[in-house]
Amino acid sequence: CHCVADSKQWYQRRVRGVMAGYKYMLGMLGQIALYFSWSISITFFNKWCFSTFHFPLIVSFFHMVIVSHVIWLYRTLVKGYTGADKISWGVYAKRVCPTAIAAAMDIALSNWSFMYITVSMYTMCKSSAIVFILISAIIFKLEKPRLLSVVVVAFIALGLFLFTYKSSSFNLVGFILVMSASAVGGLRWVLAQILLQRDSLGLTNTLEFVYHVEPVMAASILPLALGMEGQDMALSPDFILASQAQSLQVMFIVGVGACLALGLTFSEYLLLGNTSSITVSICGIVKEIVILVLAATIGGDKLSGVNIAGLVVCLFGISLHVYLKYQTTRFGEVDETEQTEGLLPEHDVSVNS
Repeated sequence: CHCVADSKQWYQRRVRGVMAGYKYMLGMLGQIALYFSWSISITFFNKWCFSTFHFPLIVSFFHMVIVSHVIWLYRTLVKGYTGADKISWGVYAKRVCPTAIAAAMDIALSNWSFMYITVSMYTMCKSSAIVFILISAIIFKLEKPRLLSVVVVAFIALGLFLFTYKSSSFNLVGFILVMSASAVGGLRWVLAQILLQRDSLGLTNTLEFVYHVEPVMAASILPLALGMEGQDMALSPDFILASQAQSLQVMFIVGVGACLALGLTFSEYLLLGNTSSITVSICGIVKEIVILVLAATIGGDKLSGVNIAGLVVCLFGISLHVYLKYQTTRFGEVDETEQTEGLLPEHDVSVNS
């Protein structure tokens, strides 16, 4: 009787485990699908928008302002926020502000680059962000420097060089802007993952994270936007002589961009908080391939044989990094510092947790 009872309990635990696994997998697939749809949509939308409306920094500022107000309204009206769980000023100054400033610069420089380069060039250059993530993790002592890491960086750098070599779409200004965005983005994702996955900081909830980060992002980008584009926009005939219909059209375009930015912000931070860096890296590779294919077939971007070879080499380097990261995690070779600082997920992060 005891054997039958034990077997029944084992079977029930087994079924619950399998069902939990399927539930987790479906949840991850749903989050990845959301991230894909928002990210790909906003990439092509921004390229179209900033090719015709030449004020990417000011538009990015308004995107952040709109997202901040939407989050504030939802948090106040729907969630019934009382203010009881405010984070300390120390955490805000030392953790939130650097993350927000890095995120704002990443977004601003990325959007700015669309005025000069194609979607293919942008996507390939932004794929180098994984190198800067690795460098930032080493600087913050979240990972130890290894010879294989140097090999990975060499492959990605070589692929990036071949992809941009004698490319008809190459533009030095756009290249500098998007590579600067990748460098700042590497710092951004390391800081963001620490914030999202450390309970002691009080920002493991995606809604709370975005609520605290987004206003600082808007404030940090405003001086740059006014300094670089304020006078040109104020003196632009399109701005001064715009009719009511044109003004409404611009407001509509900015609103659509803000909606896409809101969706992407939630989906990427939710995915980052609920998975490891391996999953996010794999998603990034697949997303970049999809964008490059769409850019070549729909957008008409031209790629030479050398450029395609550079794409293959770069993606191989990124894939090698993901594989090495998987091997490290699988065999438990992650150092104690990395676990302590929060590069690996310790719990689920959700919008409503």
